[in-house]
Formats: sequence, structure tokens, C-alpha cells
Amino acid sequence: MSGLLIRSVFGVALAGLFALPAHADDAVWGADEIRAAVQDYFAASGRALPPDARIGPLDDRLQVAACATSPLVQPRSAYSSSLVVTCAAPTPWNFTVRVEGLETPPAVTVPRMISAGGPIKQWNVVVPRVALAAGTILTSDMLEERVTNQPPGGALMKGVAEAVGLRLVSALQPGNVLTTRNVARAPTVMKGETITLIAEGEGFSISATARAEEDGFEGDLVSVRNVKSGVLLSGRVAQSGTVIIR
Repeated sequence: MSGLLIRSVFGVALAGLFALPAHADDAVWGADEIRAAVQDYFAASGRALPPDARIGPLDDRLQVAACATSPLVQPRSAYSSSLVVTCAAPTPWNFTVRVEGLETPPAVTVPRMISAGGPIKQWNVVVPRVALAAGTILTSDMLEERVTNQPPGGALMKGVAEAVGLRLVSALQPGNVLTTRNVARAPTVMKGETITLIAEGEGFSISATARAEEDGFEGDLVSVRNVKSGVLLSGRVAQSGTVIIR
């Protein structure tokens, strides 16, 4: 393939990657409104975001239908903290964003096993503070450590820090003991997650906001859809959770 033809094909791909939609609704929200919804969620939970916290990836040119009511914000973590922002009406949409720079509450550490008065044994276990559905990515604020006199069964987690970032394979209720049988390693990019798509070439790098069409670990080739143009593309998952097209 000639150099001219390669440049032409790549130029068409970039045009599709960053094309704007043909029309936009009169009542729209942008990136700032979605960030504000996340900030309101943290403020309502008593955890105000620090001034240097970053919420993204969100393209400042983004436009979606304005939400008729306050959007639902639910935690879902892969790196520091990840949340799904969902609007039900009038036009359903959702974005998965990460909050970088969020302070993590310190985990409480106690011995794994304690002997008290001879034969009595106690175990340090990790339990959820709230009901957690299968598929939840664990964060430190969802979990706590407790001491129990009952043999928990199964391979115990060493502490809250070991569980953070893992994905539940079965639902757990508050106080249920978390073991290694309940969790699996979470993919770097999850289906439905909003990610940064980067097109790289000799001497240039261009980014856009896209949505993952499938789960993927670092190095996997995954399908993603450009949020603005709707174009479906494929790229490699990078360590940071971005998807790279070269």
C-alpha cells in the first residue's frame, strides 16, 4: 500500500473517530453537569472532594440530553474510584467516570488470629458495610475489618487493602465474610465504561471519549464506540485504562 493511500485511509478513520453528531437536543448537559452530579454525590455522603480531584474522562465538548431529575450515581471502582452516572429520562444515558485524587480512608489492621485464654481463637475477617451485588468492584469505603470467634471457612482476605479493586463474583450482604472464593481480578476496562481513546501516529496524538463495548485486561484488543460519532473502533488496552489506536 502506497504512503499516500495509507494517509488517506488513516485520515478517513480519524474523521470518523472525531466526527460530531448530525444534531443535538435543545436541552442538553455537558461535562460540567456530569461532574457536578458526582460532586453532589460525594457531598451528600459527607465526603467532599479535595480541590485537586479530577473527574473523567469527559470531553468538554460532550452534549447529552438534559436529565429530568437528579441522575443516579453509583460507585464502581477500578483504580482510585469509579462511578456510574445514570439518567433515566427523558433520554436514557449513562457514563462511567473515575475520580482521581480521592483520599482513601485508612484500613484498620488487626492480627489474623488471636489466642485469648487458651483454646478460644478469633479471626480477623473482611466484611461489606452495605449490600453488594455480584459484579461490584470493591473499594475501601465498602468494606471493614472485624474480629469473629466463628471459623469463617474458605481462604480469608488478608485485609481491606487486599480486596480493593477486585470484582465480586457473588452477592454479599452486610457482615458476610469475604473470602477469595467471592472475588476475581477486575478487568482494566469494563464493558459500558467511559474511557479515553487515543489515536497515535508519527508525531501526533489525538484523544476522544469512547465507551467500552467489552471487558478487557491490559494488552487486550477491545471494541470501543466513540461517544460523539457512534463509530465502532478497536484498540489496545493500556495500563492506565486508556485504549490506544496506532
